[in-house]
Amino acid sequence: MLKKILSFLFQLIPLKRDVVIFESAPELDGSPWMIFLELKRRGFEKKYRFVWAVDSSFVPRSDIECLPFFGKLSLWQKIKRKYFVLKAKLILDSNRPIYKEHPSTIRIFVRHGGPFKKCTNYMHALGKMDYILTLSPATQDIDFEDCQGYCVDDKADILTLGFPANDRLFDSVDLFSNNFYPKLCSVTPQSRFDKIIGWLPTFRQHREVNRVDSEEVFPFGIPLVKTEENLDQLNGLLKEKNILLAIQMHHAQMANFSKKSYSNIILIKQELKYEMNVSTANLMQSFDALITDYSAAYHEYIMLDRPVALTIDDYDSYVSKTGFLFDYFEWIKGVYLKTISDLILFIEDVAAGVDSAKAERKIAAGRIHKYIDNKSTQRVVDFIVENVDL
Repeated sequence: MLKKILSFLFQLIPLKRDVVIFESAPELDGSPWMIFLELKRRGFEKKYRFVWAVDSSFVPRSDIECLPFFGKLSLWQKIKRKYFVLKAKLILDSNRPIYKEHPSTIRIFVRHGGPFKKCTNYMHALGKMDYILTLSPATQDIDFEDCQGYCVDDKADILTLGFPANDRLFDSVDLFSNNFYPKLCSVTPQSRFDKIIGWLPTFRQHREVNRVDSEEVFPFGIPLVKTEENLDQLNGLLKEKNILLAIQMHHAQMANFSKKSYSNIILIKQELKYEMNVSTANLMQSFDALITDYSAAYHEYIMLDRPVALTIDDYDSYVSKTGFLFDYFEWIKGVYLKTISDLILFIEDVAAGVDSAKAERKIAAGRIHKYIDNKSTQRVVDFIVENVDL
């Protein structure tokens, strides 16, 4: 009822559409952040008011205008949200949908990952958009089949320009020299590891909503690892090989990792990433190898052509509960891990410089990506300038 009343009242007031709204989760990250920086670089902030839609609990930076759009909002905050959406010339959302309120507003859903798992309810909830980004003609076909009628009506509105967030994969950022890893590991910038293996698992049980993507419950929130003894064994091997295992839990996964401290296993803290302006792409760039599973992080990391392992110990449960938009084993290539022993062998291979799945993975990368470069932000902003009449 409040939305209808506000819409009616604001329709009585002629509003100039001079706002660009950005949304990402985590906040101020991903493709919206890259587009934001490029639009600023080209001077569009002088013409438009740039506003970030954030959660009500988020503590913003002083130099960026942030407005609470999500979470617990006061009546005044809801009114402001409605007002700014109605004034929006352009909406760039990537995770939490921002529905446009006026036909002249252009909404581009810039994503937070390529097509992977079946998320019909999520796609329905996204609502109508003018354009959606994708990675290649092959993923365009999958996306169109997945969202036709719900989000877009024309396949041409699914743009094969790449994801701007992936441009940061090619940044040369030393996360030791800038003290990111030293702060996490309690080591000096000079105390380097021979290798860093990143672990980016998707969530199974959502921490905030009633969503279960796999019936398999892992005691520490990550696959394969069932006991403290498993963690001790892993840490011993990692210490022997002078390898750091850096785990970034999915922001939606229940926080149940071990409280014990390990010399060579760390959890990436989102707060520190934000504080030090380290994106997930920067983090991936620092990894010598990646462990993931059913996460679109796979699409991103294969652009770097480095070893990838895929935990599939709950594959049957995941398929029956959630499922995929394609044949998983045809599309997703890497070293498949079913047991803790498989994980140990993968770590030993990384230590020895062995990349057994390299050839198959390169074929997968060629299918998933039309472009493997750092030009997606430029392509997307060029499209916006030419088609949105900024």
